[in-house]
Amino acid sequence: MQQPPLVLLANFFLAVVLSANVGYSQLMVQETISISGTVESVSGNVLVVKDETGRAYTVRVQSMDKQSVRLAGGQFLRSPAKIVVTGSYVVDDLKAGQNIQFQCRLNRLGRTTGEVAEISLVTGNDDANGIRVLEVGNKASAHSTCEIVAELSRVTNGRLVVKIPANNGFTRKSTLSIPTAKDATVGFISDDFGRAGAGAKVTKLVAVRLDTGDIVAKTLEIEISNKTTARASVDDALLTKYRHLSDEPHKPRLIRSQHYAFMTDISERQARIILDKLETMVGILSQYFGQAPNGIVEGFIVRDLAGWPDGLLTEPAGIAKIQGEAGICFNSSLGNRHRAVLYSCDDHGVIQHECTHGFCHLAFGSTGPTWLAEGLAEMGQYWKFDKRAVDINPRVIAYLQGHQPKRKLREIAVPGRVDPGTWQDYAWRWALCHLLANNPNYADRFKPLAIALMKKQKGASFEVVYGLTAQQLAFEYELFLDQLDNGYRADLCAWQWNRKFSPLAGKRRTQVKVSALLGWQATGVQLDTGASYDLAAVGNWKIAKDGGEYDADGDKIGRGQLVAVIYNNFKLSDPFPIGKLKSFVSPNHGQLFLRCQDDWNRLADNAGELMVHIRRTPSAQ
Repeated sequence: MQQPPLVLLANFFLAVVLSANVGYSQLMVQETISISGTVESVSGNVLVVKDETGRAYTVRVQSMDKQSVRLAGGQFLRSPAKIVVTGSYVVDDLKAGQNIQFQCRLNRLGRTTGEVAEISLVTGNDDANGIRVLEVGNKASAHSTCEIVAELSRVTNGRLVVKIPANNGFTRKSTLSIPTAKDATVGFISDDFGRAGAGAKVTKLVAVRLDTGDIVAKTLEIEISNKTTARASVDDALLTKYRHLSDEPHKPRLIRSQHYAFMTDISERQARIILDKLETMVGILSQYFGQAPNGIVEGFIVRDLAGWPDGLLTEPAGIAKIQGEAGICFNSSLGNRHRAVLYSCDDHGVIQHECTHGFCHLAFGSTGPTWLAEGLAEMGQYWKFDKRAVDINPRVIAYLQGHQPKRKLREIAVPGRVDPGTWQDYAWRWALCHLLANNPNYADRFKPLAIALMKKQKGASFEVVYGLTAQQLAFEYELFLDQLDNGYRADLCAWQWNRKFSPLAGKRRTQVKVSALLGWQATGVQLDTGASYDLAAVGNWKIAKDGGEYDADGDKIGRGQLVAVIYNNFKLSDPFPIGKLKSFVSPNHGQLFLRCQDDWNRLADNAGELMVHIRRTPSAQ
C-alpha cells in the first residue's frame, strides 16, 4: 500500500538526518514501523521483541548515555532513542539491599504516624540516601512530612525496616520501621532498557527500518514486573552499593584497599567503586592463575591535573599519559622484591588494564612478552566475576570484524618485548588471549604457557605449545573473529575436533543429538560428493530463556531452525537449512556439522536438543 505523502516526507527527512550522522556509509530509511509485544531477550544494544503473531524483531537501541548504536554490518549510527521502562510490584517483591524512596510523617525521635501507600525503587544514579523535610512540624516533637531514600533491611509484619545514614540531619536513628498500607504499591521508572527481562511487555516501540535491514528504535516503552525484571549489571550493583557516598570531586588524598593504595582526586563514591572492581579483578586473576600478588599496586589516579600540588606527580611519562587520558604502570624489581606504580586518568577501563600489568608483575616478576602482557591487560579491563561472555567496547568488535586483511597468529604472538603500539594492536592481542583462555580446545595449555612466559622460564614459547595444533587454532581464530560480538561465548562455540567421522554405507543409519546451546556440532557422518542424504529431526528447543519452544523448522523467519554446514580441510561450505525433514545432495566431500540457527552472541540462553536421524537416501544407492 502506498504511504501518504506526509509519511514519505517524514521518512525522507529522517533518512537525511540519519545519513548525516553515520560514520561509515550513507544510510536511508525504508519505513517507520510500530511494534508491540513481549521482550524475548536483551543483549548489549540489541533488543529482540516478539509481537502478538509470534514474529520476532531484532531492534538496535541507542540509550541516552551512549554516543551511537552499532548496526549489524559494523557501522555506528547516532540515533538516540527515547526510552521509558516502568515497573509495578507488590511490597513482598522487595528484597533486602534494594534502595527505596517514599514519603511519610516522621518526628525527630524516629517515630512515624500513618501508613505509606506509595513506594518507588531507586537506582544508583538517583539522589543519595537520606531524609529531605518537605513540611516541618509546628513544634519539636511534632511529625514532619519527609521524603526518605533508604536501604531496605527487610519486610516484616506489614512494615518496612530501612537503614538511613547516621548523619541524616533530622533524627539520630539510623534504622526506621515504617508501616505500609495493605494496598501499598511499589513503582519503578528508568531509561535503561537493560532492566527488562524476558517476558516484559513492550507497550510501544516506534522504529525505523534502514536499507541495510537494521531496525533502529526511536521510542521505546516497556512495562516490567517482578518476574520480568533483569538482574542488575555489575556497574548498577556497585552504584547502588555506594550510592550513600558523595559523588563530588575531592582534593588529592590516599585511598586504600587490601591490594591497592592510590593518591587520587576522584569522588568518594567513585573511589570505592574502582577499588571494589579492582579487588574483584584481583580475586579473579588470583583464582585463575593460582597465584596472588606479592605486594600492592600503588600510584596515582587523576581526575583533574590542575588541582594537584606541584611535585606530587614526579614521572614525566606518567603525567603525559594522564594528559592523554590514558595510563601506565611502572614496574621495577630489586632481587625478589617487585614494585608496581600506577599513573592513570580516572577511566575505570584504563585503571583495570594497567592494574592487570601490576598484578602480573607482582605475582610472577614480569608481564611476559608484549602480546601476552597487553592481551591479558585488555582481558583484565573487561573481566567480570563468573562471566565468560565477550563484553567489550563495540568499536573494538567493529574494528576486528571490518579490518582486512585479518592479522595472522604469527603477526600477533611475536616473541619478546616490542612497541605496544595503538589500541588496534591491543585489540588483536585481546582477541587471541580471549580465545586461548576460553576455548576448551586451547585453554588448558594457555594458563601454564602464560605463567611460564611471565616467569621467564627457558624454552617457553607460543610456537612450542601450539605448534602441533596451529592449523586448528588458526581455523577457530578466523571463526572467532567472524562470529565475534558482545555476548559471544567461545566455550560454547568450540570446534569439535575429537569426533570420528565415517561414511554411511548401504542401509546404515545414525543418529546424533544437537543442542540449541552450542555452535557447530559434529555428526560423525562423512559425506560423499553427489550422494543424497535424508535427515529427520525430532524434538523441540528454545532460543531464549523464557521464550517458546520450536521444532527443527524454527519460527517464521528461520530462527531456531536446524541448519547444516560441510567441513573439508579447514574450509566451510555456506550454511544451508535442514528443518524437520530434508533430503539433499552433497555438493562436495566433507564432514557434516549441525546447529540451531541463532545469533552467535545469543546462544547462552538457549535450551533443549533435537535428535537427528541421518541416512543415505535409499533410491540413490
